[in-house]
Amino acid sequence: MPIINETDFINRVKDLNELSFKPGERSNIYKMDTHDLRYLESGDFCANLHIHTHYSDGILSVDEIKKQTREIPNMLTAITDHDTLDGVKELASSDFDANICPGIEISTVGINFPKQPKPLSIHLLVYGVDPFDKKLNDFLDYKKDLKLQLAKDTIEKLNNELPEYNFNLEEASLCHPMIMKGQDEVSHPLKKYTSGKIILNHYFPNANFSYQEPIYKFKYLFKGLEPFYITYKKALEMYIQCSLPLIPDNIIEKIMVARNIYIESHPKIGKMLEPFSSFEETVEFISTLDSGVMSIAHPARTKAYTPEFYNYLFYNFKKYGKEKAMFYEKYYQSYEDTYAGEWAQVIDNAAEGLFATGGLDTHGTDILHRGAYY
Repeated sequence: MPIINETDFINRVKDLNELSFKPGERSNIYKMDTHDLRYLESGDFCANLHIHTHYSDGILSVDEIKKQTREIPNMLTAITDHDTLDGVKELASSDFDANICPGIEISTVGINFPKQPKPLSIHLLVYGVDPFDKKLNDFLDYKKDLKLQLAKDTIEKLNNELPEYNFNLEEASLCHPMIMKGQDEVSHPLKKYTSGKIILNHYFPNANFSYQEPIYKFKYLFKGLEPFYITYKKALEMYIQCSLPLIPDNIIEKIMVARNIYIESHPKIGKMLEPFSSFEETVEFISTLDSGVMSIAHPARTKAYTPEFYNYLFYNFKKYGKEKAMFYEKYYQSYEDTYAGEWAQVIDNAAEGLFATGGLDTHGTDILHRGAYY
């Protein structure tokens, strides 16, 4: 019997534990998808509540998720595309006999947290949504249209200042496909795009590959604190297997010109931009929906480095979400380093009273892995 409402979801998830969300143990904490499948084989693994389809930035179709969910005994999955209900609309309009929960992952930004150095991206997972809820669809469409227009306006500004590069959203989407759908940030994708294109154009103006390929192939390099363009040069050198001369000052100046433009397309501390959704206001909005319960997605991904952040995060989650704020993604399976483990107790303490969910944040071809390629 498919799970189609929040009550059934709540009852099912309350009986799950850590092994329910883990296909196996990882051999390398710094690399996703290095786990074995011991808990799949033992029958413990039975839930992946964080799956993206091709309607946002995943690969799987709805039919493929249905098929794979049926293949694992007692398996529970959830479709949680970024800021769109298109996948769960298809699900709800089709016949299916798998335990799939209609959900969504809504992007929000926190700008008023204590000791906050910069705006922080906070994602809300909502389970048991009504895909055809007019109020929710209107909210998503409004933000999507504004964000897409912001992306187009930013590209225009970039081309006015740096016309020699002919920046365009189609190329930008090679690294972040959702930017063309109005479902993504604007500043972060354009940082990757402009830095990559400017550097690649400098060293190899007639390259037979596109800017995003070194980023995909050596994604693990981009986890440090050094400027993105410096890391990109390292990735490019590894990609071509050859050392390159230092980046000239005039090229760095162009990268900084681009940065000054795209950074204005993101909220600031204490200043929200209308195309984006504020954390507190969005939680409060979701609490007014007829159907849907909330979970904080991958809380350690913010890397806020302060207990005050997590205390504020969960205090306001409960305050504004009321009875709809029930869960947090304690058993998220796709963190890439030691931060999540080091801050797990702080997060758990701040989330006291909430039930634990989990998932692999699947973007690839199967529900047993993340398939990270963005």
